[in-house]
Amino acid sequence: MFIQLTRVALVTVGALGGFAVSQEIDWATQTGLSEGIVIFVFIILGAAIGYVLGGIIGRELTAAYRRISARLSEVRTPTLLLGAVGLVVGLLVAFLISSSLFRYIENPKWLGLSATMLLFAFCAYAGIALFMLPGRDEGLSWGIPAGSSADERPPKLLDTSAIIDGRFAELAATGLLEGPLRVPRFVLVELQTLADSADDARRARGRRGLDLLTTLAAGERGVLVMETDFPEVPTVDAKLVRLAKSSGGAIVTVDFNLTKVARVEGAPVLNVNEASEALRPVLLPGESLHIAVAKEGKEPGQGVGYLGDGTMVVVTDGADAIGSEVDAEVTSVLQTSAGRMVFARLRGAS
Repeated sequence: MFIQLTRVALVTVGALGGFAVSQEIDWATQTGLSEGIVIFVFIILGAAIGYVLGGIIGRELTAAYRRISARLSEVRTPTLLLGAVGLVVGLLVAFLISSSLFRYIENPKWLGLSATMLLFAFCAYAGIALFMLPGRDEGLSWGIPAGSSADERPPKLLDTSAIIDGRFAELAATGLLEGPLRVPRFVLVELQTLADSADDARRARGRRGLDLLTTLAAGERGVLVMETDFPEVPTVDAKLVRLAKSSGGAIVTVDFNLTKVARVEGAPVLNVNEASEALRPVLLPGESLHIAVAKEGKEPGQGVGYLGDGTMVVVTDGADAIGSEVDAEVTSVLQTSAGRMVFARLRGAS
């Protein structure tokens, strides 16, 4: 919209400017062309210049409008109201100062005009900054009664991998994941793209994520969509990091690389895999286990079973007990990049 409006305005100005230039000099005598052709050429040339400049300026205005909209969408309504009050107060102060002080600056006139414009700009900025400071730092909430359900805690920003994984919902239900749950619009678009994929596996993962969001949206703790976007940022992960830093929210993900990048850039991040690993029960050598042996291990005679949280347990001499439950004693615990591995032996075995 800005591009079309800017082009229309600048094409009109360029055409009028071309006509004005054609009247300044006797171009017909110098070029040997008729006056009508000269006027036509200058009008077309001015309009063409206006069209090109209109496209450039219009794109810049569009980008600026989107950036401002993104910033304003992150600010609460009471804070915006405080900023508007600050703007009015700042302009009023500037008017009072300029009417009493700069009337003495009459010559040169450009100095008085420049000083007045600078004063108005400074007072407007100072008023907005000062009045928005309490709303930002103290979290004022006009019109929200005490004890209401308004959640002022930093939001939790869900990424695509966390939504598909689904364990964040259990953490939120138990109260371990505090704060409102938010899904940025660009994450929802990526999830919809997965759900529309021609690949069966990708399509199933995308639909699983959308089904989970639909279920949560109808529950007590709904997941809301954030309209904030950063068109100049190319990737979804980079947009998430940018949004987390600007809004104060924390990214919820299972993506190892996104976790590292967010921490390097100073953005809050919660990795569900790390939380799950930290909540696993601690097993020490000598403790007893009652476990079902599911399959053979890599070494002869070994049996393999799994705890309720998915931890693999290698039972020495447990191959004969496949398909049954046995009592075992922990001998050692090995921490690997893929998780923990527990080694045990049958209870009573030497």
